[in-house]
Amino acid sequence: MNMAPEFNRAINSSLNEKYTYFLAGPLVAGQRQALIVRLRVLLEAGVPGYAILVLLPDRATARRFRQQVDELDLGPYGAVDLQTYYGLASRLIRLFWPLVADSAGFAAPERPPVFLNYETAQYLMGQLSEPLLAQGYFEGLSMRPQRIISQLLDNLNKAAVAGFALGEVAPRLAQAWTGEASRLRLYEHVQICIDLYRGHCLQHGLLDASLVFEVFNRHLVAKDEFWRYFTERFRHLLVDSSEEMVPVAHDLVRRLLHQSDSALLTGDVQAGFRIFLGVDAPGAAELQAECQESIVVEPANCADPHLTAFAGRIGEKLGQGRTVESAGSPRLAVVDLVQTRYRSQMIESVARQIIELINKGVAPGEIAIVAPHADGVLRFLLAETFRAADIPFAVIRRYETLREEPVVRACLTLAILAHPEWGQSLSVFDLAEALERALKPLDPLRAELVARHLYDLRSGQLKNASELNAKMRERIGFAAVERYEILREWLESYRAEEPGAFDHFLRRLFGEILSNCELEPEDAQVYSKLIASASSFRQAAPAMDLKGTDIGKRYVEMVLAGVVAAQYLTDVDLEEAPESIALVAPVYTYLLSGHVARYQFWLDIGSMSWWDPLHQPLTNHYVLARRWNQDERWTDAVDFSIRNQNLYRLVRGLCLRCRGGIYLCASDSEGRGEVQDGPLMMAVQQVLQERA
Repeated sequence: MNMAPEFNRAINSSLNEKYTYFLAGPLVAGQRQALIVRLRVLLEAGVPGYAILVLLPDRATARRFRQQVDELDLGPYGAVDLQTYYGLASRLIRLFWPLVADSAGFAAPERPPVFLNYETAQYLMGQLSEPLLAQGYFEGLSMRPQRIISQLLDNLNKAAVAGFALGEVAPRLAQAWTGEASRLRLYEHVQICIDLYRGHCLQHGLLDASLVFEVFNRHLVAKDEFWRYFTERFRHLLVDSSEEMVPVAHDLVRRLLHQSDSALLTGDVQAGFRIFLGVDAPGAAELQAECQESIVVEPANCADPHLTAFAGRIGEKLGQGRTVESAGSPRLAVVDLVQTRYRSQMIESVARQIIELINKGVAPGEIAIVAPHADGVLRFLLAETFRAADIPFAVIRRYETLREEPVVRACLTLAILAHPEWGQSLSVFDLAEALERALKPLDPLRAELVARHLYDLRSGQLKNASELNAKMRERIGFAAVERYEILREWLESYRAEEPGAFDHFLRRLFGEILSNCELEPEDAQVYSKLIASASSFRQAAPAMDLKGTDIGKRYVEMVLAGVVAAQYLTDVDLEEAPESIALVAPVYTYLLSGHVARYQFWLDIGSMSWWDPLHQPLTNHYVLARRWNQDERWTDAVDFSIRNQNLYRLVRGLCLRCRGGIYLCASDSEGRGEVQDGPLMMAVQQVLQERA
């Protein structure tokens, strides 16, 4: 992305006249590059890195920013704070804990805090809510307990990032509700569960994300001695993508803005994709108004005119205002419309079109595939086609569960074999899947033979391979049997030792067994992050009344129950694989990556998933937002309008991240047989049927 030349005025502005700039426009206008150049200007002028705060929307952006900053060779005084709001808050809470612990309500303020990541927060909420679920809480909801837990945590986080009291969650939800009265009882259950969870955290010195936000925003920032330290240290402020930040982050920026020697903020007030995390795009517009000067770059000046025209016309069809006059033609934004009867045919057609583009000289990294969901069928069919054509590709997913990864399931199966004291049983299917990974190269059929003939269901242990007859040994393969014996003997040797920490077991399993087989690079990456996950759980375990081998047992149960992975597992960055095709789901993942493609393939455009939000009856992102008018009701009309707003936001964001053109792809029926006539498809058809 090239930086808009208009930004140079802000980049080279005074260092000590307390002048504040806001760079407004799409990300493709080059605001991030402007921030990096401004950072270099500050450092080269003698400003120490210690005095500069760079506030970024998420960890993935922070990593990309760090990579670019490291290329500047800024010298020994060039170490700069690159922080997300959460990262900044948690670090400063740890530093100033004695100052804030008592006033924040912790029962033992003299003890150091224990920080919970998303996995451990889910575990704790599950443990506390399980007795209530057994009593009939949330009865009638057709949802797995894990989905209930994630929505309860969402409510805690929404209250914290919006800055209102936790006790207001259920009243706000109930006041906005206009449907069946039975929902009000569910909101009461929500309030009881989150109050119980919060009380437990305060009693045991545990800080999840919601408490980090609340303690920092309500208690630490309010301390005069802290604020004096904070403002004396950070004299220059750089803020990236302010529209992707939560309201309490805007509060901090607003307060710091007028006390800094200089400030440069960026944002696109029409973006703000992480609504489900509580981001506040209108808050970016308010920050823009507080800055002394704004430099605005319109999409027409930094993006493809045909694609911006297409996005505008789609927006008009969705009731999002009239199209601004554009030099582009919406129909020229669409390279091709792929329409097939069956979804599998659509996927095959997409693969063929991509191969044709690459054969014409288009680099794989210039092609992006976006879909509302990258389900197993989509991933499998595209992966098989690309591997056969020797085309590099990447599957990027966020907020997945650890148990979705075959290598994780294999590791946990072997862990159960190594820890019979846990009393957990295995199915032959689970064991066969694990052996297929651990005894590579081994096909699924022979892995199942090993599991059926060498696993004792009563004892839960592997048998000696000597119990195989000669014919079965030959069917399985002599080399595979030898590898099996190595694994079995290793497990027996481990069981004979004094039990150690579970993450240490995983390290040994990888170093002594799995690293010796044909391990794919992707599996090795997932495995390293599984170890990080287990290590994090162990560190928080004592504060959750877990000790000894029970830690490993509870961790395995948690993962197999479908806990959503913490960010270290899903924080995958498209920029790390520039030569790969980016296959992304949901669409939000691609939009947040900052990746710009020459060609985009939009899959399943007839699917309602582009328009439908997740089914979350226990929370509401909009009602629990700071901007929600509490006198307003959540009616069908409000719901319809917000869905259209969000769909237009997605379409606009995708079009601004494309340089050449889009392929619109649909089938007559989805994998589940549903008719494909969603709002995106209807809007697209209307636009394409218009005269040029």
